[in-house]
Amino acid sequence: MATSVTSAITYAQQLAQTDANGIGSVLGLALYNDALQTMTRDLINRGIDAAQTQETYRTLTTASPNTYLFPTDMYALKTIEVNWSDQEAQNYLQAKPVDVANIQSKSFSYLRDNQSQEEPLFDNRGDWFEIFPTPTTENSQGIRIFYFQTPTEVTNVGQAINYPQTLDYRALSSKMAALYYKSQDDEKMAVIYEIEYNDRINKIIKILAPPSQQPITPKPLSITGWDY
Repeated sequence: MATSVTSAITYAQQLAQTDANGIGSVLGLALYNDALQTMTRDLINRGIDAAQTQETYRTLTTASPNTYLFPTDMYALKTIEVNWSDQEAQNYLQAKPVDVANIQSKSFSYLRDNQSQEEPLFDNRGDWFEIFPTPTTENSQGIRIFYFQTPTEVTNVGQAINYPQTLDYRALSSKMAALYYKSQDDEKMAVIYEIEYNDRINKIIKILAPPSQQPITPKPLSITGWDY
């Protein structure tokens, strides 16, 4: 049976030593959604895939500057790949990030004309980006974007808590309690539950970070009589 948002709110009430009069459904949902966004961001910042990964495409054009919008539901970028000629999977090249405000001995105009297609670059500019070099031919689905999707905020307490928050929904409750105490100008208690939240986050990371745990294969000892 899925764990619902109600469980996180109820535990937050217990931590904050209050009840529905203090953290009711309306405030509880607001605190939960705040904690959800924060927890997702904190896990991603620590290198954990904490949101759904999406894949989308853009038509590579010959326009200069060669700019494109990121997906409207993007929370964080994973990577951008460029295919200059077709839609064959093996021909996509990973574009490396570049900051056009910090290019030594060159200008971004130079990159538009002279950057090697074998080593494509992109400049992240908020909700859009530019590809270098500027293509000489158009290619449908020439840009492939992998990104983390923005977490969907809940609208009622009966909704299920999603993975990876289900690994420890009480981490959300701890963050909610910290936010509640902060709203009450009780910084001492807010700090206590902020520490509790971060401690739980660190424990979750230890579970999520390893790629896999392989069983240990027993091997016989190679011992002969000469070893004694």
